[in-house]
Amino acid sequence: MQQKPKIKIRTISLEVFKKVASTIRAFSIMTPRYEFEYCKPNDLLDEQLQIMRDKGFDVIPMLKGTGLETGEFSEYSSQESIEEKIKKGFKNCEDATTKIEEEDKILEDLPMDEVISKFSSRKNKSRVPLFLRNENNQITGLMTLADLDKTAVKMYLFALISELELSLLQMVSKDYYKLREVCMCKYCVRKRKERKKRMHSHDNLEEYYYLNLKELIHIIITPENLCETHRRVKNVLLREGHGEIVKLRNTIAHPKPLVSDKFPISKLARIHSLIKNLLSICKDTSSSNNKLDLEMRCLGRS
Repeated sequence: MQQKPKIKIRTISLEVFKKVASTIRAFSIMTPRYEFEYCKPNDLLDEQLQIMRDKGFDVIPMLKGTGLETGEFSEYSSQESIEEKIKKGFKNCEDATTKIEEEDKILEDLPMDEVISKFSSRKNKSRVPLFLRNENNQITGLMTLADLDKTAVKMYLFALISELELSLLQMVSKDYYKLREVCMCKYCVRKRKERKKRMHSHDNLEEYYYLNLKELIHIIITPENLCETHRRVKNVLLREGHGEIVKLRNTIAHPKPLVSDKFPISKLARIHSLIKNLLSICKDTSSSNNKLDLEMRCLGRS
């Protein structure tokens, strides 16, 4: 009887990736108040405008008070408002301010999924930063869309995608016999050379399969007559656009901007929501033992 080929993956708990994702929060990517640029009420508008143009700032917060430690950030100035006030003859920054609304503030320990959702919902304020506050409602830092390109955000998203990859691989490995014909197709299979120690073994040689995210998705969306979990995952992947998850993974794995004109925040938020939805389906039907007792290929490999 021919021995069943094994889908090999590394012994890793899904909890590892969940822990990584949960520890990355808003304060992980903020610019703290003692580092960001600010203006004062009596600063001259024309000088401040030139500073903002030189440094590429669309918006700059205003500090009111005697010093950075005790002062208050309750307003900000934008290039647009400053230019408008200069045309009207105003001289000082206090004449070109906008109040920081409560909708522009977030808690400094807000989870990253809510940070992404918050940025996506601010369609008319894309250039206005989010101001982070503590429990006393004191501004402790700020962040802009550009901060979503920081390593911490990419770590968060890659942890989510890795968790999804392992969940799908676990699903495929459990139902290998149902999916065997798809797993054996040239598109999905990468045959690995046997380890030297097995070359002299009398046991039947085994085949090892290294399935990346693109191949796993292909395996799940191809066959019919799947179990309920497979069908739910397959329907979501086909409805939402499964190729976008792979593109996001490649964007993170390679030095490409996470948020750009070609990859706007609305698209990032939609793919993020799709990944969370798939993980929720996998979680609902997963067994109590989340550890995969197989050996996995390096996740950094495309």
